[in-house]
Amino acid sequence: MESEIAGWFAVIFRFVHVLAAIMWIGNSLLFTWMELNLIAPRADEENPRPDLLGHLDMLHGGGVLHLEKKLIDPKAIPVPLHWFMWQSYTTWISGVLLLIVAFYSGGGTALLDATRTTVSGGTAIALSAGGIVVWWLVYDTIWRSKLKDKPAGAVLLSFVLLLAAVDFFSGHFNGRALYLQTGAMLGSAMSANVFFHIIRNQKKFMASLKAGEPHDLKYGKQAKMRSMHNHYMTFPVLFMMLAAHFPQLTSAARAVPVLAVVIVALIAVKHLMNSRYHFKHWLAAIFGTFAAACGVIALLLAAPVEAEGIALSPAAGGAKLFVGQGCAACHQQGSSQLAPDLAGIFNSEQVLADGSKVMADEAYLLESIRQPQAKVVRGYAAAMPSYMHLPEDDLAKLLEYLKSL
Repeated sequence: MESEIAGWFAVIFRFVHVLAAIMWIGNSLLFTWMELNLIAPRADEENPRPDLLGHLDMLHGGGVLHLEKKLIDPKAIPVPLHWFMWQSYTTWISGVLLLIVAFYSGGGTALLDATRTTVSGGTAIALSAGGIVVWWLVYDTIWRSKLKDKPAGAVLLSFVLLLAAVDFFSGHFNGRALYLQTGAMLGSAMSANVFFHIIRNQKKFMASLKAGEPHDLKYGKQAKMRSMHNHYMTFPVLFMMLAAHFPQLTSAARAVPVLAVVIVALIAVKHLMNSRYHFKHWLAAIFGTFAAACGVIALLLAAPVEAEGIALSPAAGGAKLFVGQGCAACHQQGSSQLAPDLAGIFNSEQVLADGSKVMADEAYLLESIRQPQAKVVRGYAAAMPSYMHLPEDDLAKLLEYLKSL
């Protein structure tokens, strides 16, 4: 009963998290696009408006929307004036709740990689939560310091320290948890940017306006810097939040360098998209970045690695493969909604789609892994991909794991 309740909470929190994230990231992308496309007033215009910073016309809904960015007259503050913050806060709150339900509620064992660490589940939870808080403090300190006046150096230092944190967590967390932990650290920093910098600075200049003082752009510039940080982090965070669907990457032996390539490539793609109006070859550069990133990742995945960590039994090694190859996403323990529940499957009788019956012996299980479409269990779609690419040693481990269920 407890697992069913936790499952329903996971459904609710995941839906709210995704919905809020769509709204928040959509705002980030749209507002940055509008900023980049604002047409500044010309110096030779007749009757120039001293309050106008730029304008933009957009075709939508059968009409033209005219946007102006301007200085606010303290005597004529617009009413209503819309603020954008709750999408961010809702995304973060629902994300934290989802992290608790999906990874913390089971004692933290879902975070761990038993082949690399012997720390307890409680320690893993403390490391995860502490990592989120510490990363924000480190990142915020860098961008509050004088180093912010040299953005290239600040970006490089932030990236190096992020990879150091990822490397630390890779010594304890499994691949899926590692990707999600990194995404949670970056996403939390994004939401903290909204709370501590973007909204706070907007409140400062609104307070000064209400006090009758002129519109001071310095607060807006400080908020805009953090807003641009959030803008460039959106693509990597989205990728990492979807990491459960990328078992080929999350289960890679070199997860840290793979993750580094993904982050750099996605930020580069976002920058190239922003550069389309002044960089002629932006689209070709995006495809080039994509191809280069795929090539580097392919080399990292193909390169041989030495065995390391804690020795596992064949069945335990198979359990790790079962999660790493994405099998657990459909063959969920205790559930047969998406695919057959594999508990007790070895030497059981299976009814196939054509009505025939087969004994789930070693030969059947191996065939079902290599060629899952050959014998489909009744009541399920022929949707399982082939795992012909797995070496014999991995197949043997998977078989031992299935026999142990």
